[in-house]
Amino acid sequence: MLTKYVWYIIFIPLIIGSIYYRKLNISHKFIYWFVVVGILTEITSKSLRALQIMKNNMPLGHVYIVISFFFIAFFYWHELKGFISRKIITGIMIFYALFSVFNILFFQSYLAYPSIPGAVSALFLVSFSILLYANIMKEGKIQILSQSSIIWINSAILIYYSGNFFFYILFNILLSHSRDFLIKTLNFFALITLIFYSLLAVGIYKAGTKHESI
Repeated sequence: MLTKYVWYIIFIPLIIGSIYYRKLNISHKFIYWFVVVGILTEITSKSLRALQIMKNNMPLGHVYIVISFFFIAFFYWHELKGFISRKIITGIMIFYALFSVFNILFFQSYLAYPSIPGAVSALFLVSFSILLYANIMKEGKIQILSQSSIIWINSAILIYYSGNFFFYILFNILLSHSRDFLIKTLNFFALITLIFYSLLAVGIYKAGTKHESI
C-alpha cells in the first residue's frame, strides 16, 4: 500500500528547511516546524507500537491535529496581516483549542479517530488559504506565480486540507463500506499527502533561496 511509504516524503521539506532555516522568514519557519512536528509524531507513534507501549495511537492524533493547526494558523497570522485583523485569527485559534478539549470531554473519546476536530481544523485552514489568495489578487505584487514560495505553500495547504475535510466527514461512512473501497480511499489520500509535502518542499526551497518574484 502507498500509505506505508508515503510518510517518508515528509523528510524532503525537513531537509530543505534545515539547510535554509536561517534564511526563512518567520511565517515560513512555522511551516518548517509544522513538518518537524509531523515527523516527530509519526516516529513516536511507530515507536510506541513497536515497543507495544501503546496499541491505539489516537491520543497522539488528537494532540497532533491541534498542534499542527496552530503552526499553520500562525503562518496565516503573519501572511494575512493587513488583510484581516490578527485578533480574528487569534480568536479562531483560541476557539479551536477550547473546542478540541470540549470535543474530547463530551463527543469523541481520546481513543477515537479525531474526525470532528480534524474536519473543523481543515475547514478553518481552507478558509485561511482562500483569504490569502484573495489578498494576493488584491495586492497584485507577485509577477510570476510559480516563483513565489507563498503560492506553493498556500496551494499545498488548500489541496491537502480540502481533501482532509471530506475524508474526516466521510470517515465513518468509509468504514462501513468494503475493505477494498477503504484501501482505495486511503491510497488516494496518501497521494494527496505526497503532493502536499512535495509542494511544501518547493515552497520552502524557494523561500530559502529567495527565488521569489514579487
